[in-house]
Amino acid sequence: MSSVRTKLAITAVATGALVTTASGTAYAAGVSPANTTVIATSGQVKISLVTLGAVLVITCPISTIQFTTPSSGYGPVTISPNPTFGNCVDVYGGSAAVSAGGMWQLTAVAGPTSVRIGIPAGGLTIVDPSMLKDCVLTALNMTITGSYSNSTGQVTFSRAPLSLTSPVCGVWPSAYLDAVYWTSPHLTIT
Repeated sequence: MSSVRTKLAITAVATGALVTTASGTAYAAGVSPANTTVIATSGQVKISLVTLGAVLVITCPISTIQFTTPSSGYGPVTISPNPTFGNCVDVYGGSAAVSAGGMWQLTAVAGPTSVRIGIPAGGLTIVDPSMLKDCVLTALNMTITGSYSNSTGQVTFSRAPLSLTSPVCGVWPSAYLDAVYWTSPHLTIT
């Protein structure tokens, strides 16, 4: 009997299939709840565009990301519909537009607990007539990572680097995203 328990314990550890909590209850590793539609909302997404020593800032006070958690494991899962960014303005109060397209994907990561979002080439577009004039910026293929708190359900993107280009302005020298999203329902990544 002891050798059977040993084999089961080794199998569970080797596959990474189970995580034991302080209460001793075992859960499948991954995102829980599984197969659940989640809406993550943010009250402020800030995109900073750095060029020639200046920082051009676009702020979007409304943003949502929706996805369905995987049936098991960590994903990736498709973000659907596309993320939204609303009421965007630049640092001078001018109207700006940030839009998403293509197939965005989300993957949970257990250690450190975080979320990776894959943005396809052309999947993010930034238009700001007052600051950027004819430079319509679009995403190159990239992945951004935000830390995730199991206790609060909060995803924090802190200076997540963005890769952007424009047919008129070429590759943008430096850009990054700052945002905090809250998941509903609350998720746990183990």
